[in-house]
Amino acid sequence: MASAGRGFNAARAHPAPLDGLEALIAAEPALEGTLDTIVELARREVPPLSMHAVGRAEATTISRADAATWVARMVVGSVQQPEGHPRLDCAPLLGSPYPAERAKLRSMLAYFERIAAEGLPSGTLRVERVVVPARSADDWRSDRSPLTSLDVFAEGAIEDAPQCRQVDFANRFLGGGVLSGGNVQEEIRFAVAPEHLAMMIVSPMMRDDEAIVMTGCESFATTRGYGGTLAYAGHYRDPCPRLADGTPDLELVAIDAVDYRRGNPNLQYLEPAVLRELGKARAGFARDDHATGVAAPGVAAPRNRAIATGNWGCGAFHGDPPHKAVLQWLAASAEGRAIRYYSFGDPRVGDLAGFARAARERSFTVGALFDRVVATAGCDGAALYRLLLA
Repeated sequence: MASAGRGFNAARAHPAPLDGLEALIAAEPALEGTLDTIVELARREVPPLSMHAVGRAEATTISRADAATWVARMVVGSVQQPEGHPRLDCAPLLGSPYPAERAKLRSMLAYFERIAAEGLPSGTLRVERVVVPARSADDWRSDRSPLTSLDVFAEGAIEDAPQCRQVDFANRFLGGGVLSGGNVQEEIRFAVAPEHLAMMIVSPMMRDDEAIVMTGCESFATTRGYGGTLAYAGHYRDPCPRLADGTPDLELVAIDAVDYRRGNPNLQYLEPAVLRELGKARAGFARDDHATGVAAPGVAAPRNRAIATGNWGCGAFHGDPPHKAVLQWLAASAEGRAIRYYSFGDPRVGDLAGFARAARERSFTVGALFDRVVATAGCDGAALYRLLLA
């Protein structure tokens, strides 16, 4: 690389291979100028960020300008690495020979290209650690809340759901493998909306009763494919509404499902597993009475938004889509939130919309449906809906 590339390499805390970055620049030479922007951002003085404590509800606000510096520092590898925390630098992507990982890096570079062209973004990001005490089975059985509406969309994507709290199918460590070999839902979202990366710095591992709510992070790139077929598809200008100060009015909530890759997936139907997933989803869907949305000046908008979700934990983690859909609906109903369910055309989801309509017509409560879910333990797939309505 020429002068910009040499300056970038000199700024890196731990020089390592740059094969992936060099391949991108060889294909798009104009990208080399973006490296100067990254170096300049990484050298800015910004307030320090403090790690949140596991088990304690707390929130951190970060200006979007300062977040750009933290993301740049992650690219050059100058963020201090906390003990026991997943890596906070992009070295694996910078040196990767794999196209899917280069696609993530290219998506991140789109963010810096925008900053180079238009300047630092305005507005504020917020990352909140939510802690919601677990409920017992008796607590769930006694819940007389009505079931909220549930709409199913075979097409479209969670990230396109307007004015919703969008669900990040998360790793218990926020961001999962975004800075290394992960190329699925969470990692893709963080790559195309890199401001989320700054939130990884303050977010230790989630417990079963915790979720992480992130607000204000827009997307700067678009992709196609998934997993090993992931490819960069170009720049993206997010059409989301904005607050008066320029903050994108977006909410993303990270909830980690149980991973059954090394266990028995049939355990997911038993009461302890049901309670765990309900508790996790309820933490993510908890009512939010303090955040503000797009509204008239000085007037806070209602924030008990619908939940935009889908097949949570049903890919690599081997969750059963109908079962997980019903659990998410229970948790959302307990918190008074509607569901917008994006099935991605997965036939395993079955007639979720028909089931939801029938359950509401029968005036099922949260407690009544919970009781039926536990009673049908071991029943998977489309048969679950039939048995729950029997």
